[in-house]
Amino acid sequence: MHITNQGLLARFDSFVKNITSSDVLGLFHDADSDGISSGAIVATAIKRLRGRIPDVRIYPAGASHTIREEDVALMKKAGVTKLIACDVALDNMPEITERIASFAEILIIDHHALYHPFKAKNILLIKPQLFTDLSQPSRYCTSKLAYDLFSRHVNLEDKDWLAAAGCISDIATEPWESWIKGVFKKYKVPMQKDLFKTAIGKVGIYINDTASYDAKEIHKAFNVAVEAKTYKELLDSPIKRYHTIIEEDIIKWTKHIKTKGEWHPELKLVFYKVTPKYSVKSAITTILGLKYKQWILAVCAPEHGKMTISMRCNDQHVAVNKLIVEALKDLPDASGGGHIPAAGGRCNVKDYPTFKDNVMRLLREGFTGIEK
Repeated sequence: MHITNQGLLARFDSFVKNITSSDVLGLFHDADSDGISSGAIVATAIKRLRGRIPDVRIYPAGASHTIREEDVALMKKAGVTKLIACDVALDNMPEITERIASFAEILIIDHHALYHPFKAKNILLIKPQLFTDLSQPSRYCTSKLAYDLFSRHVNLEDKDWLAAAGCISDIATEPWESWIKGVFKKYKVPMQKDLFKTAIGKVGIYINDTASYDAKEIHKAFNVAVEAKTYKELLDSPIKRYHTIIEEDIIKWTKHIKTKGEWHPELKLVFYKVTPKYSVKSAITTILGLKYKQWILAVCAPEHGKMTISMRCNDQHVAVNKLIVEALKDLPDASGGGHIPAAGGRCNVKDYPTFKDNVMRLLREGFTGIEK
């Protein structure tokens, strides 16, 4: 990887150097493993830079991956002067983001696709495709990105295991294999072919399982990730109980795809509706995506009055981030996005059959979403 835009990094450095003890700092991070891990890495860096973690912390509700009006109101009432956002594509919601910019400077650290440009000059967007030559920005997960960026200003070497766990959780290890091997060697953790089965891989699983058990418990995963001095401390912390509780739910639904999935072999496509007890759809999709790498998977579950959809295509013969956007674009109250191999979206329950029809039509027409 080569740096292609030193000027953007200089702007990042300036943002960090201008954070003062009098700033009311907000932190907005996604509610999955990469989002929580990157948020914890940023919080750790901020604490070491100015003596305390961010003053206001928020994260998306449910599977929305969006910032809400009540979040804006909360930040404004708290007097937030600077906001750092991690693993959320705020450039896909420019209007509400620019309203925040009317009272706070914003730093966005993210690795999703580029969406809409901002008009406000006090919004700093940091994405891999804006300052590196990486061919797949999704592989520079936000945990590693935040770790690398803030390591320019503070020593975070004791949190390298958390950044590595974020890489594993987001299936984003490919560009960092040498670095990850070094982290495993440092902590004397045996490598395995399936990194999720390693001790550091389980860090991301435990964090994700806490969020899947109940969104109200996300703060526990975040706090443990900030406070744990080693990966062992996190694995031995109280959040391990959530993994034990929901593991049976995940195993059950990953097995049932063979008989309950809607298979379309001619399209290498399978739709799979799940109704797990806990919010484990994303974990189920990740596991199945690794098992059925040559297939396009669309795993859906009704949540909060919507049909939520997780898509995977791990061999990347189709860009599912573009496929899901195209299949949802004419449906009311629908949204979607993500990365080439992994994406998510939502639509009204009654519109889900139309979404399925759109996906199949697009694939039959030869849609790939891959730039030639």
